Amino acid sequence: MNPKLLNILICPECNSTLKIEEYDVEGPELKDREILEGSLTCDGCFRDYPIINGIPRMLPDSLFDRLYHYHSDYFSRYGLKARRFTKHQRKYDDKKRTLDSFSFQWNTFGEIYNNYEEDFLDYIKPIGADFFRGKLGLDGGCGFGRHLYFASKYGAEMVGLDLSEAVEAAYKNNKYLHNVHIVQGDIYKPPFRENTFDFCYSIGVLHHLPDPPSGFRSLARFVKPGGIMFAWVYGPRQGISESVTVLLRKFTTRMNYKALYVLCLLIALSLRIFSHYPYMLLSKLNFTKGIMEKLPFKYYHDYPFIALMGDTFDRLSVPLVHYYSGDEINSWFENVGFRDINIIRRYRHNESWRALGVKT
Repeated sequence: MNPKLLNILICPECNSTLKIEEYDVEGPELKDREILEGSLTCDGCFRDYPIINGIPRMLPDSLFDRLYHYHSDYFSRYGLKARRFTKHQRKYDDKKRTLDSFSFQWNTFGEIYNNYEEDFLDYIKPIGADFFRGKLGLDGGCGFGRHLYFASKYGAEMVGLDLSEAVEAAYKNNKYLHNVHIVQGDIYKPPFRENTFDFCYSIGVLHHLPDPPSGFRSLARFVKPGGIMFAWVYGPRQGISESVTVLLRKFTTRMNYKALYVLCLLIALSLRIFSHYPYMLLSKLNFTKGIMEKLPFKYYHDYPFIALMGDTFDRLSVPLVHYYSGDEINSWFENVGFRDINIIRRYRHNESWRALGVKT
């Protein structure tokens, strides 16, 4: 964590300012200092938020038990006591399943590939690479940090927020980029000062929340007046691929992650052998090209195999998935007073929506 993050971080529970205590620091120069381990203490409610592996962990009280689950060694190493767990914390609900699912997923399938830059530029249309230079941006649900990587490459200073332990992969993937900062926190209770960011985007995240419209409204608070809010959200889906996915999810959302990993390996192998390889071969022949284009599972044929596995895991593991119409997405923006709203249907891989607006 770079100490300058204190300029925008606040306590997510009471919105008070924070004080920093450093345990382990890397970098001889003040401007290059990176706090690897430490804590942030709220001046208002006196809650402590750990800094672990260079990442401030700003989870709300209701999810603190998951932090202790993953990082009990940190608390033992410094002789710290975890906050008292409540009965609510002991309950393993969909939100915690989502946290654990993405924690496993993005620390298993967390490598950035060249294909992802084309994906990012396609997700954010009509925004282009030249939009980012000189701006401060928020990635709401940054996962393993692939979009952060490209947004920072285009010249933005980026803050990535994620609920899960995917922040570990995001930090690793962007560790040597001084214009990228990673924070673990909840979209419903982001630990930031309002009206801070020049833009915010959330790509492939809101539709996995318990209440997507509330998640959108929460993120919108942190965009400056005149700033841009962008979201990519699932649209209505149908066809063979979706029918198979819906059927499998009845079982896979309750599976052990290692067992699901094996299942995803088998599914990905089947797609490669029986769909991707035939498509790559026969789509080059004039008399079979038209037929091949109608194959329902041809997507990802040009992606690395591990990326195909990661996407399969993503579809089958996360417990909550919502689908929206364009009018519904448009209402999200209208209800929080955005103008110049642009909703664009996207068909690549599956139907979805690109949506952006300007904050009044």
